Amino acid sequence: MNTSRLFQLQDISTYRSELMGWAIVWIMMLHFTFTQIKPLGFIAQYGFAGVEIFMMVSGLGLYFSLDKDGRLSHFYKKRLLRIFPTYYLLGIFGSLLLYHDTLWEYLFRYSTIGFWTGGIYAEWYIPSIVALYLVAPFIKQLIDRRWYWITGLMCLLLLVASYIVVAGEYVGKGEAHFFLLYRVPTFVLGMMCGYWIRHGITSRYYWLLLIAGLPFFAMLYPHHHEVYNYKYFSLLFLLPLTVVIFTGMSKVIHWINPMMAEIGKASLEVYIIQGMFFHALLTGLITIPAPWHDAATAGFMVLSTALGIFAHWAIEKSGISKFF
Repeated sequence: MNTSRLFQLQDISTYRSELMGWAIVWIMMLHFTFTQIKPLGFIAQYGFAGVEIFMMVSGLGLYFSLDKDGRLSHFYKKRLLRIFPTYYLLGIFGSLLLYHDTLWEYLFRYSTIGFWTGGIYAEWYIPSIVALYLVAPFIKQLIDRRWYWITGLMCLLLLVASYIVVAGEYVGKGEAHFFLLYRVPTFVLGMMCGYWIRHGITSRYYWLLLIAGLPFFAMLYPHHHEVYNYKYFSLLFLLPLTVVIFTGMSKVIHWINPMMAEIGKASLEVYIIQGMFFHALLTGLITIPAPWHDAATAGFMVLSTALGIFAHWAIEKSGISKFF
């Protein structure tokens, strides 16, 4: 089989928005979950792997951004203005309706400081991705200088540390930080893919990673009933395959690409909004009778997506980030 037709590294960049769209839909399927529709329920339970796609695609995008303009002040300004005005604006609804924050608590929660200091925070992903933004220029320097052994050793150490945490079930209160820890290698892989694309390197390294990951998945996943967090960790090794599948879907199902691209461009807003609904369901602020669960799941996904796309459009049109 000619794998170049199935997948090329450039596909990750070409279908970047679509990949983010598929990823956020998969994450929403996990959070809201289908219970009666079995095929969708089976797929939904692995939706946390959508975060790996986000991490990888983010790493790719940051590599190209830094390659285009290496000025750190411009890089950090652009990245932080994409995150924080939106995070604070949408966070007003979370603080008022879900957390009942004081003004100080609201500012503390959405500054992401609480996530790193053991204080209050809204969710784990945005504090984590902001931290990765901060170290991205350093990682790019390592990759560009071809210090692959340093980059690889760093990722290997993180994987070993993650495995110890998972195998020992040391997650508990630090679960949110663990969710970042074991995904750092996927972020670095995204930056590495950016390097490979930038320098016209073929997809062979990517295919080698895909093939190498399969035995690790096969070794870990069958034991996820014994060690629960193996479910999370084992899916990490399927990331290269997952990306191939979703880019393949984007190639084959052409008519859905415009919609998935729009969702992907608004994925930050969709993620924040669906997270509020998810929190309301977890805490019992919203309760759904069992017979209506799947209909409510579809409804929350559609509503979160529509509100996220609208919020993205409104924030872009307002130019609000220029005032920050």
